[in-house]
Amino acid sequence: MTLRGLLGLMLALASATTWARGPETTVAKDDALAPITRLAQPPPTQVAFAEARFSALLSRPLVVSGQLSWEGGDRLQRHVDMPYVETTRIVDGEVSMHRAGRGTRHFSLDRAPPLKALLDSLVAVLSGDRARLSKAFTPRLDQEGDGQGWTLTLKPKSPQLARSLSHIRLDGDRQGLRCMLITEANGTLSVDLLGPLAARMPAQPTRANLTALCRHAD
Repeated sequence: MTLRGLLGLMLALASATTWARGPETTVAKDDALAPITRLAQPPPTQVAFAEARFSALLSRPLVVSGQLSWEGGDRLQRHVDMPYVETTRIVDGEVSMHRAGRGTRHFSLDRAPPLKALLDSLVAVLSGDRARLSKAFTPRLDQEGDGQGWTLTLKPKSPQLARSLSHIRLDGDRQGLRCMLITEANGTLSVDLLGPLAARMPAQPTRANLTALCRHAD
């Protein structure tokens, strides 16, 4: 599994825990990981996503959409239904990827220690375990002027992980997480619109219009 795929699976699923919630109190200015606390909720949970990937290797953004689900622990699934059909499952550290017409691939995260460490850390997002998450990432929280919108930036502490991942940006408000942006070390950018916002993926996505949509989703 690619770094982008695992990050997308884990963090987008973390956002799914917020959509059924009502308004929350304003994020504390002195607590960079305050938004993570509000993500915790018992599984199972599911969320729609639409993702645009920008890469120097692509002549135009690659857009995929589908559903993500979390069954608890590290039992996760990412199902893509457009523009192709593909299902990725992680169960107890074992990964299976099946794409229609191409068969199924299997491998263990034991073969990729950085991804296994990332999985362990990002399970902390799903469970709202801020202390566990802070072991892997350095957080920075920025709030909008009205104190309701927020942006949480996570930078990896491990030099090994930093060779693949530059940073993760989460955009949200008092209702929950609405977007996730993953910037890899090589400049590749993946933008995931989550929950109701997934239906608003532009026909011709650009870095600029998706960034604006994520920060001003209303």
